[in-house]
Amino acid sequence: MNEGLGPETRMDSPNVLVLMLDQMRWDAVAAHGNPTIRTPSMDELCRRGMTFSNAYTPAPVCVPSRAAFLTGRLPHNIEVYSNETPLVEGAHTFARAARAAGYRTCAIGKMHFEPVRADHGFDEMHLSEEIPQAVSEDDFLQDLLAAGYSHVEEPHGVRHELYYTPQPSQLPEEHHTTAWTGQRTVEFLRATSPTDRPFLCFTSFIKPHPPFDPPSPWHRLYDPLAMADPVREEHELASLTRYQRLQHRIKWVPPDADLLRVRTMKAYYYACISFVDAWIGRIIAALDETSLTKNTLVILTSDHGEYLGDHWAFGKRGFHDGSCKVPLIVAGPGVSAHSVSPALVMLPDVAATLSDLFNDPAVEGMDGASLLEVLSGTRTRHHSWLPGQLGTGPDGLYMAKDEQGKYIYSAPDRRDWYFETIDPREVNDLSESAEHQPQVEVLRQRLQALFRRDGHLAPLDEGGWRTFITPSELTDLFDRDPAGRGRQYAEWVRRDGRMTELASGYVPTEPPVSPGAYQGGAGA
Repeated sequence: MNEGLGPETRMDSPNVLVLMLDQMRWDAVAAHGNPTIRTPSMDELCRRGMTFSNAYTPAPVCVPSRAAFLTGRLPHNIEVYSNETPLVEGAHTFARAARAAGYRTCAIGKMHFEPVRADHGFDEMHLSEEIPQAVSEDDFLQDLLAAGYSHVEEPHGVRHELYYTPQPSQLPEEHHTTAWTGQRTVEFLRATSPTDRPFLCFTSFIKPHPPFDPPSPWHRLYDPLAMADPVREEHELASLTRYQRLQHRIKWVPPDADLLRVRTMKAYYYACISFVDAWIGRIIAALDETSLTKNTLVILTSDHGEYLGDHWAFGKRGFHDGSCKVPLIVAGPGVSAHSVSPALVMLPDVAATLSDLFNDPAVEGMDGASLLEVLSGTRTRHHSWLPGQLGTGPDGLYMAKDEQGKYIYSAPDRRDWYFETIDPREVNDLSESAEHQPQVEVLRQRLQALFRRDGHLAPLDEGGWRTFITPSELTDLFDRDPAGRGRQYAEWVRRDGRMTELASGYVPTEPPVSPGAYQGGAGA
């Protein structure tokens, strides 16, 4: 692979290749100090460019994170708070800015848009969605059926009660969504000439989003017995947030899942990432082979992280670093090679950076800020603090982070947390420490002042955080009540009349939920 391109290289209408993984933690990159995982392609991107050691999502769940990433605006300013509140059609995105600047725009993989084909600025869309609703809406599914795999109802892994059960893929390596998404990207690049008009290609891999289902032989890559145990202390069990408690029920996994299961989860999670990494290597090789590298800005990131048992939690929807700190690696023209930036940055900064690159005047109204000067090495600091939000009103979970620490507030739990940056394990909550009250109050006031400035008053009353009636919830994970259990069956097999019926005498008399229905929220 080529050497990195230094800041002396100009960025005149460069091509832009955005690579997004879903649910990938910042620390799941070997170059970020992980001694166990193997990510040679991401490591190479770090060597060619700049990696950020303090990059965060403003919303640790798929839809609002991706909406903020695309628009450069915070969730409260686009009213996208959860997977049930999609980005409105016609919203201004960096893809629309690229199109206006004369770029060819293409989206490949998981977009998580509603409607599914809402282009949001993309001229071409080649989709592989997590839970396709119909064959006609999903290009990956069409290709999979054409290849003879119509019997695989859940091609991205069996969900519902097996959601957090590590499982080898039902598909061979070459038909896995990771391979399909990577191959479509390689084909796009090989069909592109350096003399063509510039392109923006947004490639978004579903994995390592659960279920953790690496194909054979990738599922054998890591030994569960070699996996580090989760970061958690006994006292944290008493301070789980409502979101974490609900996720345990929705995803059929108790907070104290046995260590053998958790270690195997991590082994399969890492295998999913390494399989994506192998395809990233092929994508970078395609850039090199087509002489596109020297004028292509490559951005690699994730929408959010994954707890993997840390703090007795699984999934995302939380503001510990495992859930909200993401990789952000940038390589290409104008980017300082072999560099690590400690600047506080957030995903909306990517949209601001690209909009700045495309000379889009809308960048002035974004919450994100362009990173071009940081990438070139002419500036080292960026934001003084970062906000975060999941949900709003009675469901609100909020974060404010600066260089000294991180403040979290949960409206349904009516409580704060504060973690010092010098405690990277984030197991010592100092929110009630008299010594740390000044830091807690500074971050609380910054977050509340931001919401007041922008007219987002749902979380607030005159005295600060508004007090809501605490929602009821089922607390016994081992009861037999189906309420709140996540079930995400394959909707496409029902809609397209492809559902395989059980033999007479074996049909459940009272199925727990209709195929296609999901208790617990849209998506995952």
